[in-house]
Amino acid sequence: MHNKLKQTLFTVAILVSSEMTLAASYDTLPKGVRLGGYRHVLTDGINSDYGSSSTESQYALKESLDAKNLESINDATKQYFEQLKSINPGAYDSFTFGEYAADAEGRVSVNGFGLGWGITNNLTAYFSVPIYKANVKLNIHRTKGNNHSETLNHINQNSNLTAEQKVIRDITAQLPDAKEELLQSIIVNYYQYKPIGNWEAQGLGDIEVGAIYKLVDAGDYGLAVAGGVVLPTGREDDPDTLQDISFGDGQSDIFAEVFTGRSFFKRKLDLDLNFRLTYQMSAEKRLRVPESYDFPLSREVDYFKEKLGNKVNLSFGPTYHLTHWASLSSTYGYELQGKSKYESSHSQANDILAHNSDSESHNIRLAASFSTVSLYQMKKFVMPLSVSLRAQKKIAGRNTPKHSQYELDFKFFF
Repeated sequence: MHNKLKQTLFTVAILVSSEMTLAASYDTLPKGVRLGGYRHVLTDGINSDYGSSSTESQYALKESLDAKNLESINDATKQYFEQLKSINPGAYDSFTFGEYAADAEGRVSVNGFGLGWGITNNLTAYFSVPIYKANVKLNIHRTKGNNHSETLNHINQNSNLTAEQKVIRDITAQLPDAKEELLQSIIVNYYQYKPIGNWEAQGLGDIEVGAIYKLVDAGDYGLAVAGGVVLPTGREDDPDTLQDISFGDGQSDIFAEVFTGRSFFKRKLDLDLNFRLTYQMSAEKRLRVPESYDFPLSREVDYFKEKLGNKVNLSFGPTYHLTHWASLSSTYGYELQGKSKYESSHSQANDILAHNSDSESHNIRLAASFSTVSLYQMKKFVMPLSVSLRAQKKIAGRNTPKHSQYELDFKFFF
């Protein structure tokens, strides 16, 4: 998996702020009331993304075992290819042990824990903590064979071979077919990455701390604003590991949010709108120094000043209340992230890293919710709590992974 794949493999958000309300989207907790929340999020297998042209393609790392990639493995391979190049440059240029591809599939589950507190009837403070568990599976397979016989024909075109060159010819005639271990050797010894293979990890994600303030509550209409910070507590990408996944983006974020909604038919039907703007602060990151827009691997590592693009999130949709305790909802979600900026002494690498770093995505979410809050207020249930089941699917996008996610959300009030 190259850097672009690692950056866009998936984003699973635990945003307790947008789900903390008692009823309408703009509601806050009554003064002195606290809310405890737990959310479990599970994705399906993530093995493709929407590219810069918004078309879907599979995640895959392809590597050709040619002379350029093989000659620096050790002194013996370096000497062999130097001699081959002196005999016939065309043989050197066309030499290959074959081509291999590594297909990647990632899965993630998140357990999110949140706590909210009604400071006043109109002001609620909260924080949320996500804990990630992720794994990546790599399936390495061959996509192209070797051309040893063609290389031997190139060598035999020279009828005046020296004794040393004849040894090179004999070695070429006896070259074995490459195994997958050779690809692993190139990744580790030439590019100096850690060995590729299946990967898994568990750890803390980025913690969010914020507050919601209700500005308007007119019975069938309301408006609230929110703001806060996202702290860089999550695990970052390791530039020396191709197949790992980050649990955080390595810098602090500042966000502002607006909630508004309107009810119809005596609050049988709610229409809610949520808008969120996130400013991502810059931070120093240790990254691979790319040399090409098309080839993902690189040997050099250096420090860059990274400013990830700011994000805009928009969601709206209806909620239909079947009873006092059950409701169904559907939501359309849109996310736009601006282009990232990189600063370092490597001007070309700065441009390559920033290339296609902007993204957008379109999601549809369906949910069924069950709440005892109204029943508790009517003294018909012993405890105020709510449970929600959700399914979300990404239907379109650009420079973003394609995936679906499923959520179980549980809240209790005390």
